[in-house]
Amino acid sequence: MKNGKYPILAMLLLLLSACPLMAQEPGGHIMQYVVQGKDTVFIDDIPPAVISPRSTMTKKQWRKYYKRVHNFSKAYPYALFIAKTINDTDSLFVREHYTRRQQNKYLDKLKRDLLKEFDPIFRKLTLSQGLMIIRLIDRQTGLTPYVILKNYLDAPSAAAWQGFARIFGGNLKQPYDRFGEDKDVEELVQIWERGEFDALYISIFGRPRPEIYIPERFR
Repeated sequence: MKNGKYPILAMLLLLLSACPLMAQEPGGHIMQYVVQGKDTVFIDDIPPAVISPRSTMTKKQWRKYYKRVHNFSKAYPYALFIAKTINDTDSLFVREHYTRRQQNKYLDKLKRDLLKEFDPIFRKLTLSQGLMIIRLIDRQTGLTPYVILKNYLDAPSAAAWQGFARIFGGNLKQPYDRFGEDKDVEELVQIWERGEFDALYISIFGRPRPEIYIPERFR
């Protein structure tokens, strides 16, 4: 394994176990809206998605794109899983009217189960895939990893993890920027959401996208 992979692995496991504890925190972003009669219409900007054909890329650009598509195929499903875990946990607490004590008991067990099940899975990820998951966690939850760690642990611990991330090319404080720094990843998100990612993957690698493993108890 590459040097530096273990700190990122530990960070991912910590974020995975911390995210359910953030289910009670507001997230996302404020959307614009217009009122038409009795209806409220929400408005948001969706960047255009363009698939860059290989013939228009340099060899260097193609190698980066090739790696990005592969890493995304591993990273995005886990980011979606984390977002679903947050939503399911939040819905459970509301539906069943959990008290604070019941919530804490449930979350403590969930945290132990997540760490136990996902430690061997995340050990198989590369450093690049781990960093991409961290970016996509922000996209899916509306909370930067730094905020999650700060709320779950404390400010000094979050600062320490930020230091680790900076060493290996990450930034836990930087919000996901779909129009700027993260536009290349956002392009793949849009392709995925249109149902076209599997076809893109096959066109590049000549085989179906490998399914990520989620333990049955969490499906």
